[in-house]
Amino acid sequence: MHICPRCESNRSEVVSHSPVKGAWEVLLCPVCLFTWRTSEPDSITDPAKYKSAFKVNPQDIPDAAHVPPIPERI
Repeated sequence: MHICPRCESNRSEVVSHSPVKGAWEVLLCPVCLFTWRTSEPDSITDPAKYKSAFKVNPQDIPDAAHVPPIPERI
């Protein structure tokens, strides 16, 4: 189990594995949609070292500003 460094949820899911077995995994937090690779530095993967300016909690998410969709490429 991995704890999300952004919102500290314990519901992270593995969405991808490295081609080299055990080298890394890509994780997704279903609460805040933060994605990270297990091989990234502690400052990104460790909730205690993640920058507080970028942290969110589940109460912040419903009030987050809408991000417009990226238009399709022509």
